[in-house]
Amino acid sequence: MTFPEPTHAIDAQPEDVLGALTILGEARGESDLGKCAIAHVVLNRMAKKSASVADTVLAPWQFSCWNRSDPNRLFLEETIHKTAANIPVGLWAACWKAWVEARDHKTPDPTHGATHYCVSILWRRDDSGKRRPAWHS
Repeated sequence: MTFPEPTHAIDAQPEDVLGALTILGEARGESDLGKCAIAHVVLNRMAKKSASVADTVLAPWQFSCWNRSDPNRLFLEETIHKTAANIPVGLWAACWKAWVEARDHKTPDPTHGATHYCVSILWRRDDSGKRRPAWHS
């Protein structure tokens, strides 16, 4: 397990650290399956565009935790600055494990190749009466 490098800029963090940080930013409150799903979405996007982890997760407006206006970015910057000492070691280990196991093809892709995701609670907030997409249950 590797920890963030406090002397490195975000885009200069090791690729595996960026993967685990993205899971931390997007799914730290989710189950192991949720963390695994985020890892696979990142990998699916990387494969589709033949891009690096950094190019995939740090691209503007792709993963909200890295958006400059998102409070999760400040949390992730603090995590880098403190070498993950601001979070329980078990949480970092779970994010790291989700990333490495997905990267090494040790977990099946629970997203079935998805390149995007949305948590269901966001759909429940829609009170506008708009018709939801057919794929939404």
